[in-house]
Amino acid sequence: MTVETIGLQDIQTLARQETAKLHHFYIGVEHLFIALTQLKGGLTVAVLEYHGLSPRFIRYSIRESVGRYEDRRYWPGFPETPRAVKVLNMAQHYAGTQSPSERDLLLAILDESDSVVSRVLHEMGVNAAELRRTAANWAEPLRPQPPEVPIHGDVVLDDEQQRVLQLMFRDYAEVHVVREFAGGYSGARVLLARPVRVDGHKDAPVVVKLADRYSVLYERRRYDLHVKGTLPTTTARLVDAPVVPDESAVGGLKYTFVGRLDDTDPVNLREFASRADPQKLSDLIRGLFEMFGPAWWLQRKPYRFGIWREYEHVLPPALVIEALLDGTEATVSHRLQPLGVWSRTSRVMPGEVVVLDGFAVQKVNTEHDVLHLAAGAQPEAINRASKVEVRGLGVSEKTYFRGETVGRLVGRVVRTRDDLLMRAVQDLEPNFDLRLQQIPSEHDTVGDLPNPLFRITELLDRQASGYLSTIHGDLHLGNILVGPRGDAWLIDFGWTREGHTLFDWALLEASLLFEVVAHLAPPGWEGVWGTVALLDSINRGEDRVLRERHQVARMLTIIPTIRDVVRECLGVPERWDEYYIALALLSLRLMSWQSEGVDARRLAFLVSALSIAAAQSPPQTGGDKPWTDVTTDLDQTELRVDD
Repeated sequence: MTVETIGLQDIQTLARQETAKLHHFYIGVEHLFIALTQLKGGLTVAVLEYHGLSPRFIRYSIRESVGRYEDRRYWPGFPETPRAVKVLNMAQHYAGTQSPSERDLLLAILDESDSVVSRVLHEMGVNAAELRRTAANWAEPLRPQPPEVPIHGDVVLDDEQQRVLQLMFRDYAEVHVVREFAGGYSGARVLLARPVRVDGHKDAPVVVKLADRYSVLYERRRYDLHVKGTLPTTTARLVDAPVVPDESAVGGLKYTFVGRLDDTDPVNLREFASRADPQKLSDLIRGLFEMFGPAWWLQRKPYRFGIWREYEHVLPPALVIEALLDGTEATVSHRLQPLGVWSRTSRVMPGEVVVLDGFAVQKVNTEHDVLHLAAGAQPEAINRASKVEVRGLGVSEKTYFRGETVGRLVGRVVRTRDDLLMRAVQDLEPNFDLRLQQIPSEHDTVGDLPNPLFRITELLDRQASGYLSTIHGDLHLGNILVGPRGDAWLIDFGWTREGHTLFDWALLEASLLFEVVAHLAPPGWEGVWGTVALLDSINRGEDRVLRERHQVARMLTIIPTIRDVVRECLGVPERWDEYYIALALLSLRLMSWQSEGVDARRLAFLVSALSIAAAQSPPQTGGDKPWTDVTTDLDQTELRVDD
C-alpha cells in the first residue's frame, strides 16, 4: 500500500464512528486525528511509531481531554466544527485538484496548531514540527515489522508480554530480564531488564512495568500531567511513550534511573527491609521525605475535608449488583447517583433493586464479567467514592472504556460493603464474636479495642483539618525502589494526585506492618496481639521498642521515623486523630490483600482497631474539639438524590 491510497471518505467514516462513541455527534479536529491513528497500514501510524509514539496512547489522551458527553443529541447528522472546516480546507489546498489524502489531512492538522490535538501533543512533549517533517517526506513502504528482539532470563512471560518488551527495546540486539520484583498487588508485573546494544555493549538496567493497557495509559497520562515536573534530578522517571500495541490487551512502561553502568541493581523497599539494618531503613525513609517533600508533601495547602472524600475509595465497594438486563423498574427501591450518602450508610440492603445513574467506569474485568463504577474519572480521591461493582452485563461483548460515564443501569443488590468486610474478617478465623462492639484484648498491656466493623460510617462522616499536597497515592513498599547508593526511587504513578498529605505516610506505615513486621512475629493471634502491644506503646509515646531485643521490636523502631514525618505534616499540631483515622481505614484496605498470609491480615485488622482507639483519645495539646464531637461536613447542596 502506498502512502496516498487512504482517502478522505474513509477517514471521515472513522471520525463519525468516533464522535458517536463519545456521544459528541459533531466532527472536530480531534475526531479526525483519532481516525488517522486508527488507519491500519496508514501514514499517521507509521510516522508516530517512527518517533516512538503510541497511536493508542495518543487516542487515549485526546479522549480523556475532550471527555464523553451525555447520551443525547441536539442536532441531526454530524456537523463539522469551524476549526475542522478550516483544517479540511487546508487539506484540500495541499491536495490541489485531487481529493485530499491521509497525508494532506495530517499535515493540515499539524499546521493548524491550535486544536485539542495540538494541545495534547504539546502536553506529551511531542515536537509537532518534527512529526510534520517526517510526514511530508515519508516515502518508505508502510508498516515495517519490528524485529523480534531475543529475550533472555528465567522470568516466564506470556506471548503478549514478550511482544511488548520486544517493541519497547526494538532498537537493541537483545534484552536480559534479570528478575521480577515482588510485592505488587494490582496484577501488574514489574521487571528489571538490561538491554544489549547491537555492538554488544550493555546499557544500564531499567525497570519495566507490564500491566493491562488501560492501567498503562492511565499512569502515563497521570505522570505527564502531575509528576514529571516535580521529580528530583536523581530519581526514576518514565521515559519514552508507553508501549500499547493495538492488537494487545497488555501494555508496558519504562522507568530509567540516574546511575552508572557498574552500579548494582535496585531492589524494592520490601526486599531491602528484609535484609537491611532498621536504622538504614529509617534513614532511607527520612531521605525519601527530604527528597520529594518540597515539591510534594510540604506544599501545605490548608484543607478542611470530610474523611469520606479522601478515604471511602480504599474500602470495598459500597454495593455489588447483579445487572437486570431487561431494565425493569417496577420494583425499584432506590435511585442512586454518585456522592450520595447512600454509599456511607446501611440504607440499601441486599435483594433490593436499584437504578444507577451517572457513574463513571473505573475498570473493566472481562474475565469475570465485572464493571467497576465510581463517582468520576479524574484521579482525585472523591472521584473514586461511591464504588459499585456490576456483574452480568456481558462486558466482553460491549465497549466500555475507563472514564466513560454510564447513563443508566438497573440491578439487584447481592452484597453491601458491610457484607464484604464481614466476610473478610471471617476469613481471619477470629477467636472472638464479630457481633461485639469491642474486641476482647488478649494482652495484659492493651485494653479492649473498638470493632472496626461498627465504626466505618462514623469514621467516614467525620471532618479533618489537614493539608492538601501532591501525593503518590499508592506508597506501599513495592513502589519504592532502593538504588545502589541508597537513593530512594518511586515507581507506579497511576494514582498520583492532589490529596490528603498524610495518605501516603499512613499507607507506608500500614505496608511496613503488613508486609514486613507481620512476618517476624510468632504465628497465630497471640503473635499478632504481641505486635499490637508494641505498637500501642509507640502510640502512647513510650520507648519500649528501643529496650526490647525481639526482631519485631527492632523493626518497629522504624515507626517513630514515619511518625516524625507525619508530625511535620499534621494540619493541627499534635492533633494525631487526623493520622490515626487515615491509618485505620487504610489498614482495612490491606486486610483484603489476599496475597499475604492470614496473620498479616489479622494484624491489619487489629491495627485498624488500635488506630480507632488512638483517634478517640483526647489530643495531646491544643487543637479543636475531640474528633468524636466534630460534626460532619456533608454539604447538602453537593449531595445527590438517592431515593
